[in-house]
Amino acid sequence: MAASEQSEYLEEIADLRSRLAHLVEQAGDPVLISEFTVEVRILESLLLAARELDQQLRINPELGEGLLLRGFSPQSFKDVYAFVYDTAMEIELGGRDLARAIGETDFAALLQS
Repeated sequence: MAASEQSEYLEEIADLRSRLAHLVEQAGDPVLISEFTVEVRILESLLLAARELDQQLRINPELGEGLLLRGFSPQSFKDVYAFVYDTAMEIELGGRDLARAIGETDFAALLQS
């Protein structure tokens, strides 16, 4: 996967990290700092999960059929990320925070079901 396919996600995370660092330096609103921290963790988890699924799709192309059946192209990182995002929004949290739940979800296994 080319870095250019991930650039918008990496830029968004970098922007949020920068704003978060600025808030911390300026002793900003603790609620806002907490919200930004959570958002960064979620975006990082989504990107990592999408990268891992993309890698698994390359190793096991048959998984791509499950992605296609759900309306996503296995050749498009944006589609892989969109699948991860859409699926993550439906995860039963069971007391976990969303970032942790994303990290603990086997998205490739979900494509096999």
